[in-house]
Amino acid sequence: MNRISKKWHALGVQEKLHILIQGSLIVLFFLSMDWVIARFEDQIMTSAELRAEETADGLINGMNMLMLTGTISIPENRKLLLNKMQQSEGIKELRIIRGDSVVAQFGKGLPEEQALDEMDREVLKTGKVRFVRIDVPGGPPLLRVVVPFIAQENYRGTNCLSCHTAEAGSVNGAASVIIDLSKDEAMLQSVKNWLWAGHIAIQIFLSIIISWFVRVLIVRNIAEPVKKLQAAMAEIQRENDLSKRADVDENNPDIGEMARSFNTLVGNLELATDRLELFGKMFHGSGEAILIANANGDIVAVNPAFTEITGYPAMEVLGKNPRILSSGKQTPDFYQTMWASINEAGQWQGEIWNRRKSGEVYPEWLSIGVVKNQRGEVINYISLFADITERKAAEQKIEFLAHYDALTKLPNRALFADRLKLALISAGRNEKKVALLFLDLDKFKGINDTMGHLAGDILLQSVATRLKSCVRESDTICRQGGDEFMILLPDAESAADVENVAQKIIAAMTTPHQIEGKDLIVTFSVGIAIFPEDAGDSEGLVKCADDAMYRAKEKGRNNYQFY
Repeated sequence: MNRISKKWHALGVQEKLHILIQGSLIVLFFLSMDWVIARFEDQIMTSAELRAEETADGLINGMNMLMLTGTISIPENRKLLLNKMQQSEGIKELRIIRGDSVVAQFGKGLPEEQALDEMDREVLKTGKVRFVRIDVPGGPPLLRVVVPFIAQENYRGTNCLSCHTAEAGSVNGAASVIIDLSKDEAMLQSVKNWLWAGHIAIQIFLSIIISWFVRVLIVRNIAEPVKKLQAAMAEIQRENDLSKRADVDENNPDIGEMARSFNTLVGNLELATDRLELFGKMFHGSGEAILIANANGDIVAVNPAFTEITGYPAMEVLGKNPRILSSGKQTPDFYQTMWASINEAGQWQGEIWNRRKSGEVYPEWLSIGVVKNQRGEVINYISLFADITERKAAEQKIEFLAHYDALTKLPNRALFADRLKLALISAGRNEKKVALLFLDLDKFKGINDTMGHLAGDILLQSVATRLKSCVRESDTICRQGGDEFMILLPDAESAADVENVAQKIIAAMTTPHQIEGKDLIVTFSVGIAIFPEDAGDSEGLVKCADDAMYRAKEKGRNNYQFY
């Protein structure tokens, strides 16, 4: 190891740079080759899986044709179909597998039509397609796919449920296909050969370019600029004039940085003074509050922004612990976590509630950092914080507007859609019902046209208030838009309970609304849809309720209709 290290140090900069670049390129090429080959392998295997699955689908369609012609029960017909399809290039084996429901009604069939292995049984049980690659020693690589038959009213043009007794959605059987991957493997090997040939050609070309580039880089950008910098330093040393500076070569960042470092060393004292003055201006002029404490946690300095935010003058807090600002809203666990981060990582930042001198509690964004000496000992804690009261209020307003209607303060479409989706999931899991009411104000446009949109908005607010009085806390009312509303009744016990809610809404609208000194009576056309009887998903349920609402309008408005 020492011998290698000595040889490495004995090399010139040009040789070292050349070796490092070449080595990096070689590693990069090997990594890229692995990545590209992996992508080709994935693509080829995906294509093979698709081909196998399409073959299985073809077999399923063939069996469906036998079913339609009434000849599927004849074993020779099924064998003829399998033999004919197996003659296609690349297909090693085709097999049809009977499910339990088919066996129970029509018998086990041919021996090869029974589940022969765990893969067959798993597909019959789960109803999911399975792929597996088979590598036979001394033989071609193979891919096997097993595709299930699903019993449905209309499955690939046939009515599975009309032929035998089976539950819709159950697995009638499966198709097993084994295809030969020899051509795919040959294609992959050809791709690998071309990639390696291209890699070698590019590597040779880059070696020539890099050799030339390294020589130009060393001579023009390092050797010559270093000589100029050495001459400038020698002149400063000879004349002992610290007011002079070495010229900075902006065209050569490395040499330029050396010149800048030398100039910085010469003017260190002046720069330190300027920095102290700058830090003082930043401390006093910062818009964020700054608090500096010593290693014991006692406050040693605060800036004017601290006084402006907390109300404490500097003289009242110097020598005291920052705990005087504590609001009491944070738990001991909060402070334990905060100090664990400060002690381990040297910093912490986050949101915290503190108290002003007046006693007002306010939110602030606080950052705490640790200053240590050269021995690693803590000498100061520096805290920066800002009052985020206005920002928190703005965030709450944005959060409200994102989920609620600004006019009626009811949940908007997005929030209602989330609650409806969750209600359907819960109802499906617990085998309960969910009711959806779609409400449309009758002839609302006439009120807008005659009294103006402001009166219409006031009326919508009054209507929303009455709707709230007609439902439970657990129910959700949404303003769908314009004069349309929707009501979600989770855990609906019966149609009668839903009908009671609809009757309450119709009755609540009989009392006039006081709008701009006038009594206005408005009515609702209400459509009702029930999950799971009317629809099995949220989109379907909304459509059913909408259709029912339009039927309510057709029946004269001011009434409710079930889907």
